[in-house]
Amino acid sequence: MNIRMLAPIGLGAALAIGLVSALPGEASAQARQTCHMRGVWNGANNDVFEFDAAYVYNHGEDDFTGIYTNPGVSQANISASARKGTWNILLSYIDGAHRGWQRKLVGTGVLDGTSHGIFISGTYQQFVPGGAGSSGTFVIDGKCR
Repeated sequence: MNIRMLAPIGLGAALAIGLVSALPGEASAQARQTCHMRGVWNGANNDVFEFDAAYVYNHGEDDFTGIYTNPGVSQANISASARKGTWNILLSYIDGAHRGWQRKLVGTGVLDGTSHGIFISGTYQQFVPGGAGSSGTFVIDGKCR
């Protein structure tokens, strides 16, 4: 082979490598933040729940996880996902007095890219094993960094 034949092959390989490296990867598509969430049940300012969450921003397909602890009262694992503007949030209670209880929250929310604030509002259903459930409203206001 001579140089005239190798040059186009080398140029093609260099272009291919350049194009592949320019494609967006997970690092550029996602941003991870820590958020402090403060929520209110049923509009009652004295019925507050707060937790810290690991938040993954992924252009409208966002997720967060956290642990809600109300010392001496209850504790719950929290997992949430947003798809097309709708948030689905699950609180799975793990403390002895509420083991097996769940609250399923569905709401709409926005994440302000400038202030890194998140606001979610909607309704919830509470499920109690072997007992009567309940329902209501919630609002979550989060500050992310």
